[in-house]
Amino acid sequence: MFDDLTATQEKHPALLRMGRHLSTVCMLSAGDDDWLVTIHRGRVETVRRGPHVMPSYVFRMVAPARDWQDFLQPVPAPGSHDLMALLRRGVLTFEGNLHPLMSHLLYFKLLLATLRRGAAA
Repeated sequence: MFDDLTATQEKHPALLRMGRHLSTVCMLSAGDDDWLVTIHRGRVETVRRGPHVMPSYVFRMVAPARDWQDFLQPVPAPGSHDLMALLRRGVLTFEGNLHPLMSHLLYFKLLLATLRRGAAA
């Protein structure tokens, strides 16, 4: 689900500028599946799919797999179109130190949106 983040980000050079002050490790969880994402200076360096033994991360985004799939549709339905919409519906939760996430919220919204088929540059 999130394995292609390193490839899709390359099509959106503006993301590198937006995240140039961001270096973090986050976990994306979809149901029972986890992805450990390492970001350095706005560039996704690695995406490692779990299972992980004692993973170390700064924050985590957790939602059911079905809701992540709805979010990743080319044209998501209302309520599934944005991270804050998922949060408001109560299907997405944030855990851990949220400072990197909230201080670069637009970066994360756009980064995850690059996974949508036909995502605009």
